[in-house]
Amino acid sequence: MHLQVRAAPAASPPDVEKMLRRLADAGVNLVAVGGSNVEFGGELAFVPEDGQEDRAVEVLEQWHYRYRVIRVDDDGDDCLSLCEVDNTPGALHACLAQVAEQNLQHGRIIRDILVGIPDADQRESGKVPVHIFSEQVRTPNSVES
Repeated sequence: MHLQVRAAPAASPPDVEKMLRRLADAGVNLVAVGGSNVEFGGELAFVPEDGQEDRAVEVLEQWHYRYRVIRVDDDGDDCLSLCEVDNTPGALHACLAQVAEQNLQHGRIIRDILVGIPDADQRESGKVPVHIFSEQVRTPNSVES
């Protein structure tokens, strides 16, 4: 779960069901999905199962969806953080607080959060994967003089 695909589900009219059906028909299993305003110009964010990333991108390209791939290890203007949190009260907050602190230093704010399905190792250790997607904003701290 080290990357996230963000796509506009626009097929004229925008249709999330159709995009998800096309991914499912191609055998792409999603381990996290979310988004906001997905049929009103927003993005659907999803994480394909490990090893299915290329197939997911092929489907999006085949059907001419606009998309972008964001990786956890990239440090561009957009930032994707992965936390594996305990399934206990306050664990998600601790993760968000850490990301928010890092965001302050880089002029970013949190755009959205995806809570994923734990894989076998995460289930065994009681962890839940969480993607936090942040974007650059213009602030006095982020603009060079």
